[in-house]
Amino acid sequence: MYVHHQFFNDADDHAAALRGWDQRYDQIGSGTFRSAVKQIELDGVQVFHESANLRVVQRGQLPDNHMTFGIPLAGAGAFSFGGVRIDRGGFVMAQGGMPFEFHSPDDMALIGVVVDSDMLQGVADCAGVELDDNLFRRTVLDIPNAACTRAGLQLATLIERVLAQPEAFDDIRAQHAVRNQVSEALVDLLAYHVPASSNRLTYACQADIVRRIHDFVINHPDELFDIQSLCTQLRVSRRTVQNSFQAVVQTNPLAYVRSLRLAQVRRLLLDTRQADLSVSDAAAQWGFVHLGHFANAYKAQFGELPSHTVRRSSRAISAR
Repeated sequence: MYVHHQFFNDADDHAAALRGWDQRYDQIGSGTFRSAVKQIELDGVQVFHESANLRVVQRGQLPDNHMTFGIPLAGAGAFSFGGVRIDRGGFVMAQGGMPFEFHSPDDMALIGVVVDSDMLQGVADCAGVELDDNLFRRTVLDIPNAACTRAGLQLATLIERVLAQPEAFDDIRAQHAVRNQVSEALVDLLAYHVPASSNRLTYACQADIVRRIHDFVINHPDELFDIQSLCTQLRVSRRTVQNSFQAVVQTNPLAYVRSLRLAQVRRLLLDTRQADLSVSDAAAQWGFVHLGHFANAYKAQFGELPSHTVRRSSRAISAR
């Protein structure tokens, strides 16, 4: 994984810092240029957070064979891409290889995401849209401003987490989790442009979707899961999965999966001795790689920390 954070006082240096981009930045606003780029890059995806204090025009060519998303976070005026004004709640979605012109205002902040074709296919499947849909021929899309801002801030927070502790993301599972979080943010952006299906599923079909996901999780204890993985596994849209869980168990699929796995960890702890199985090993067996996050989730679920759960030997002594 590539992780980098750098400050600049020249627009061209800023432009050159973004890996894989053929572009130039021309400073339009007057004054001393100040900017920053924070970026992470791993297989199939690049995510960056760029900011600058002065108006800039960016021109160049988008990365080949990739889809580029741009989510404005802040600016003293309007952004525009390809001659289209980007209002509040608007974001860029543009095919790779095409020339572009992007105007950013003073005091701008922007999240950029570049994904390869495989990741884009997964996002499209999860959102329930075909890649040849007219949606992907547009370059600027509008969704509710709160939803657009939420997706941008989620990605900005993700970048900050990686920058704060990059060594924690050398692990393949941690990198997989990063890709999943990026995918989920993109699915959220696209979901507002997917028309509601006219073929409503019966309750029995929805219950079957819940059952199949339940069984899959139990049979793959240490695999990392996210909504996109679940959609891909069942070859159904994110909306179908979410609606099915809401109808059958009145919760979202990720919360259900987390609760299901926590229940399996608790069963392990109750049925083993501390000397035979540590809390961290029990958690790892069910896909919990960050012990602190696991402990918080366990306490929220069961009202006690996993270290306080009475193990088998302790219960046997108490029963005497």
